[in-house]
Amino acid sequence: MKKLFFILLASSLLVMCKSASTKTAADKPVAEVQYKDDFKSADAAEKKALLSKLKATGKGYSVLIFTKNFIGEKVVASNAKKTLYSGYVISDPKTGIAEKIRIDNSVDTKVYDTRTKKEVVIDVKNAQKYKFIYLMKNNEGDSAFLVTYSNTLRPLE
Repeated sequence: MKKLFFILLASSLLVMCKSASTKTAADKPVAEVQYKDDFKSADAAEKKALLSKLKATGKGYSVLIFTKNFIGEKVVASNAKKTLYSGYVISDPKTGIAEKIRIDNSVDTKVYDTRTKKEVVIDVKNAQKYKFIYLMKNNEGDSAFLVTYSNTLRPLE
């Protein structure tokens, strides 16, 4: 009887032991997310002109702005309905802006970078709350992208 008790005790202790976890590159988060409205904003005329140009004045649309660290790699932005953008994105060193596109904020939008082979998803819940979504390549951090949700348009020029 004592042997049975010790066997059960030893087996339960072994089951509770956990092996050391190791992080791999696949465990890294794809995107770091932040919510900001506390930066210098563009004037109302520039905001209105951008929204008109992209036909994003309606409530069902947001603007996705590719910002820093894009060096000419092919980027594909799509949702469940269609491909929204496919092109080679290069960030302007002066402004930090690379490209601006309109997205439908009633469905998830996926942005795929062919160089890093990473994909970031702009989810519906956040896209519907924010008019401007800034996407930056994060070359030095733990994640591949930095996504900033905002209702403030930064000066683009």
